[in-house]
Amino acid sequence: MKIKNTYGGSYQDFIPLRKDEVGIYVCGLTVYDRIHIGHLRSFIPFDIIVRYMKFRGFKVTFVRNFTDIDDKIISRAREEGISPYDVASKYINLFREDIAHFELLTPDFEPKVTDHIADIIELIKKIINNGYAYVVDGDVYFHVPSFKDYGKLSGISTENMLAGARVEPGENKKNPLDFALWKAKKYEDEPSWKSPWGEGRPGWHIECSAMSMKYLGEEFDIHGGGQDLIFPHHENEIAQSRAATGKGFAKYWLHTGHLTLKGEKMSKSLGNVIDVPQLLKKFHPEVIKFSLAKYHYRSPVEFSDDNMKKDEKALINFYYTLEFESEKAKITEDQIEKMRDDSRVKELLNSFCSFMDDDFNSPSAFSLVFSAFEEVRKSNSKDELIRFLSFLKRIYEAIGLFGKVPLISQKSFIEEEVIRRCKEYGISYDEVCKLVEKREELRRQKKFQEADEIRKKLLNVGIYLQDTIFGAKKIPYSE
Repeated sequence: MKIKNTYGGSYQDFIPLRKDEVGIYVCGLTVYDRIHIGHLRSFIPFDIIVRYMKFRGFKVTFVRNFTDIDDKIISRAREEGISPYDVASKYINLFREDIAHFELLTPDFEPKVTDHIADIIELIKKIINNGYAYVVDGDVYFHVPSFKDYGKLSGISTENMLAGARVEPGENKKNPLDFALWKAKKYEDEPSWKSPWGEGRPGWHIECSAMSMKYLGEEFDIHGGGQDLIFPHHENEIAQSRAATGKGFAKYWLHTGHLTLKGEKMSKSLGNVIDVPQLLKKFHPEVIKFSLAKYHYRSPVEFSDDNMKKDEKALINFYYTLEFESEKAKITEDQIEKMRDDSRVKELLNSFCSFMDDDFNSPSAFSLVFSAFEEVRKSNSKDELIRFLSFLKRIYEAIGLFGKVPLISQKSFIEEEVIRRCKEYGISYDEVCKLVEKREELRRQKKFQEADEIRKKLLNVGIYLQDTIFGAKKIPYSE
């Protein structure tokens, strides 16, 4: 397995620090608002990476944090007239509701900053004692010039960093690049904790160092997040962690590409943030997952409804064909399981894994799935269809995608999407089923014009009726 390490920028053989064990830390949410599509751009690829490593036989410990104290949380608390703790709790709960739709793995640990203040204080003490930080009026700053490797992750020179740096009012830094490890309390409504330097709260960067090392050790395998975190957040994490321990901290750094809308990064100031509840009103979670996962995790993603609709159409065709052809061929789960060790299934799986072993190359891996699907369609062979379904079952085990057919997961993408469209258009699923039955009766009575009126009505709510040997099948309609 090879990985492109952001630290140094080279492709490297993945060799875990401990044989057959992998520790992964991914930066999570600052919980002051609903999760949006930009967050999913990071969470979905890392879910696939964690799943795939488990599939390849590694024992994975996966950690993703919650930043539950921050300037944005305090600001939101003032807006909503509640405490910062209530803001954090509210949006953590909403996050869990929103993310559950995507069936992502739950991390082994989901630490919160406020539960790890003692760990953070102890880490800051080490950094000060080792000569890398200083105290000014209750604030603690990391002194960047004292760490000679600063800038190696981002590749930005200190001269260029200084050109964009500024000192905020009230800051007493020795150097404009110095960053806060601990912030002295300044406002009455600001949450604070006692420390050797006075009442205050942690800076943003120190929390991830403390929590990652708490659960994974002073050295671990993979640290991940979005590309926007490379500088300054991850650059600062490396500096303060190595300053505290003298050890390497994370061995491999993985970063997901930016997500843009009409060429622009999402931001509240531009008013182009699309939160998950908005997204789920338009698209099935599997469509969203697929649309983000089909790009290489390091690549930029241009999000648009048109691109999503193309992916939706592809998945509808894919899943409906598999369901209908499986039913027509009377394929069983036992037949699929018995084909698990078939040479063609192993060949396909090996090809899939060879792509995923190359820095998690999902575009090539997904192309393999669809090219194999086309071959099966052309073959019109029951055995080949069973082989393909057996292959898909392994893929579903490996990455959590391509498995929403009843014979693989007891779940049906087609049925779920029909139900989602009923909700979108304000019609009950029971009413749709009754209309289908009524149409069948009208057809038996040779009242074809009235039957066609029902078909048109359902088409207006995004449901197409396909007449088959098994009766009318409800299919999500996509232009």
